Amino acid sequence: MPVKVAFMQLSSCWGCHQSLLNAHLGLLPVLPELDIVYWPAVIDFKLDSLKEREDGEIVVGFIEGGIRNEQDRQNTLLMRKKCKIIVALGACACHGSVIGLANLYDKQDLEKRKFQTAPSIQESEVEGGVPNEYVTENTDRLYTVPQVIDVDVKIPGCPPTTENIVSSIIYLLTLVAPPAGDPSKNVYEGVPEGETLVDKGKLCFGSICAAPKDGSKVDLTEPFLGTYGLSSNPDVKRAQKLLDLLKSKDKLTQEDAVLIKKFLMLSLNLAGLEHMYFKGDPLQRLAKEPESFEEKDVGGTKVLAYSKTGNEIVDNILGLCLLKLRDSEEFKFSQATVCSTCNRQIVDKTYTDIKRDYEGLPDMDKCFLEEGYVCLGPVTKAGCGTICPNRANAPCLGCYGPPENIPDQGAKMLSTYASLAQVDPEQITAKILDPAGLFNRFTLAASTFKGKVNDTEEK
Repeated sequence: MPVKVAFMQLSSCWGCHQSLLNAHLGLLPVLPELDIVYWPAVIDFKLDSLKEREDGEIVVGFIEGGIRNEQDRQNTLLMRKKCKIIVALGACACHGSVIGLANLYDKQDLEKRKFQTAPSIQESEVEGGVPNEYVTENTDRLYTVPQVIDVDVKIPGCPPTTENIVSSIIYLLTLVAPPAGDPSKNVYEGVPEGETLVDKGKLCFGSICAAPKDGSKVDLTEPFLGTYGLSSNPDVKRAQKLLDLLKSKDKLTQEDAVLIKKFLMLSLNLAGLEHMYFKGDPLQRLAKEPESFEEKDVGGTKVLAYSKTGNEIVDNILGLCLLKLRDSEEFKFSQATVCSTCNRQIVDKTYTDIKRDYEGLPDMDKCFLEEGYVCLGPVTKAGCGTICPNRANAPCLGCYGPPENIPDQGAKMLSTYASLAQVDPEQITAKILDPAGLFNRFTLAASTFKGKVNDTEEK
């Protein structure tokens, strides 16, 4: 049965929708799996048709654009109500994008400039200078979608590449697809006592993993890591052995951490897509917001509360695996940056000169930073294909936003850029006249200060 999806456009340029449509014939394998119930940017759906649907009826809702007015806010809240999974699509939705730079000004100043003092305005035809009929009220600033509702998936980019959007849709479809294995059976079903690795005191997850649908046997000499998903009918005795074995490990070895991470990725069908943050991915969530997991007590041992299967012992093992990773120095789940996928040669990544983009012609093979150009590659999430540096001979502007472990792209780039400098600090300030527009071009609305902060007036 096709999956119901909806697309909502807020304040934006429509570019994200265009990027999706650029897939052309590449959409043919995907479209039969989708039941598009709302997409007014492309098809003439009316808002009432969305309002009339049952709450949670739509499986995936894509929201493109930032929240600049009250209608945007209400439409965002409506999508959250009607959709089970919400995807923030594009830089505007995820981080505010370029339109978020308007947060450097008061709403009144923006409206005055737009409707009264712009050179193209000869004489306002509206009383008071600002339209007030049949238009919605502007918000005090531009908000990102995650600042207004809980978001499950973030796909950044201005716009996200066609491949990013299509691959994300395909992955989300796999989450509602039939399981790869037979969850009514477990891998160890029928295996005599003492013949499995967990019987021998070694990490192996076959007792809680679904068996192959074709009934084929698995290699008992290697750790089974959940290729066919999780079982709803685990081998309870061996699952308890696995739980006790995990409890006994005060400190994970590097091999333990790798095995547990592989098990979670395979058994939970985690994509590990560099361009996408998925809150339903516990490894990404563990790296970005570990405090969002609650702890619970299981037989005197703390585990993270993670209910995936509804089977108590399986969920407890998953929760203990996550807790062990969280507390382990061996757990590394940082996202790659644009620099890691760039073809340019790096010698020492320091600079002795500062150049504006129009000054000179950049060397096609040398790192932009070493040439003196400001490039946000070190603080920008990978996934775009490094189009600007590798193919356009242009520095990265940062449109994919920061990796999830960097809370503020601009602040991080400012400190990074200063640490690489081999020039006088006054030369830096003389050349960089608009630091907010340079370092937070796409992320100001989601930054630490989010925009203009008015000083407190003395009474």
